[in-house]
Amino acid sequence: MNIKEKRIDHTMIIKPFDCGDEDLNEFLLEKSNNYQMELLATTFVFEDEIKTLAYYSIFNDSLKIENISFSSKNALKNFIRRLVPHPKRHLKHYPAIKIGRLAISKQAQKSGLGRKIMDTIIDYAIKQNERCACKFILVDAYKDALGFYEKMQFEYFSENDLNDETRQMYLDITPLINAQRAN
Repeated sequence: MNIKEKRIDHTMIIKPFDCGDEDLNEFLLEKSNNYQMELLATTFVFEDEIKTLAYYSIFNDSLKIENISFSSKNALKNFIRRLVPHPKRHLKHYPAIKIGRLAISKQAQKSGLGRKIMDTIIDYAIKQNERCACKFILVDAYKDALGFYEKMQFEYFSENDLNDETRQMYLDITPLINAQRAN
């Protein structure tokens, strides 16, 4: 099977796609071009000759400390101290890339394509640091995708969204960049 990754644009005809989630299907088929044209998100598709197998949308963001709810001020301080070990802890925003959407078609689920997409996003975030700082990859993960992001080493900000439809998660790419520098 010949799978190609393509960045969508307004001239592209998106091939059929169904991941089993109407919101994710609708975004790709009806909204992704507008997000692209308005510079709100960049969407990439993985497709074969007949259909779209997967897609993801990413955009620049920041981890905003005031948007994360912690059980106490002490929990907040410990969280920041763990992520930022030097005196820059006073910052209220930290540079990030956000995964706006990531979906795999029903036919391609459990094929390894999700891991390939995450590797692509992580590689991009690491390379972006050559030109513009990026410390985190963020995602508001649907409940049924939490295990996937956990396998990819994402962590939860807190337990306060435990019963919500989505959970806020992050991946600190600093250790990955430091490992590359060491080699």
